[in-house]
Amino acid sequence: MTFLLRAALVIGVLSYLAAARQGAGPGPVDTAALRSTVEMTTGSLAGLAASLPPETRTEALRLGGEAVARRLNGQPASADTLSASDRAPAWRGAGGH
Repeated sequence: MTFLLRAALVIGVLSYLAAARQGAGPGPVDTAALRSTVEMTTGSLAGLAASLPPETRTEALRLGGEAVARRLNGQPASADTLSASDRAPAWRGAGGH
């Protein structure tokens, strides 16, 4: 992952330097277009959240809150990707060993 980030950074810097060398530096930022894009994205995210079933929305908020709390407490994020159903596969039987 860091390789990809470094590669993107190097490509971006080289592209910027090439544009600056040719005299075509970055132009002014169109704040109105940027603002409308941000508002559109925010609105679509709010619409997506509103379209979720209440149970799913509640679970997503709970998991997000727990992740934020762990990050604020300085605890590292868990690398465990197993769910409860993964820990009790059907081939082990109902009781498990």
